[in-house]
Amino acid sequence: MESLTVIFGFVAVVTLLLVLSALRWTRSRMARVVILLLFALLLPAAYAAPAALLGRAKPVTLEWMGANVREAKVLSATLVENEAIYLTLLWEQAPNLYRLPWDRRMAEQLQEAQREAQRNGTNPIMRLPFERSWDDREPRFYAQPQPKMPDKPYENAPGNGGPGGNPGIEFQHPGQPT
Repeated sequence: MESLTVIFGFVAVVTLLLVLSALRWTRSRMARVVILLLFALLLPAAYAAPAALLGRAKPVTLEWMGANVREAKVLSATLVENEAIYLTLLWEQAPNLYRLPWDRRMAEQLQEAQREAQRNGTNPIMRLPFERSWDDREPRFYAQPQPKMPDKPYENAPGNGGPGGNPGIEFQHPGQPT
């Protein structure tokens, strides 16, 4: 919301400068009233229009702030066949809702990446989410690899019966004498 306030302030200042210059060069009293009335109507519209879009999916073609993003984590996805693919993407900042045009191959890639990510216990990733490319050789969606398991203690490590270490831990079946 903070960026919307800054953008609105910029639009308001530029519009005010245009109105002042128009009032300066207009001699007709009726034209001045119309200019001021249009300015008064423009300010609430300029503030309300972006605020109304906050809860709606933004087409990826309109994303210019994150145009250089290499990968984005897919938090959720909704497929509406023959209409659009709705994605909640996360990178560096807060999550954002985007709309991709419907593409059956991309929807299949996304579903496969979601299945694999669920098996791995990770998240699906979207590669180059805002790039306008016709190159479809590489899949746009993939699952993060499974996280590395913690290292096992080795017998030769210090503290596990290795040279210069403590005696190792030995398993004893419950109920057997030690």
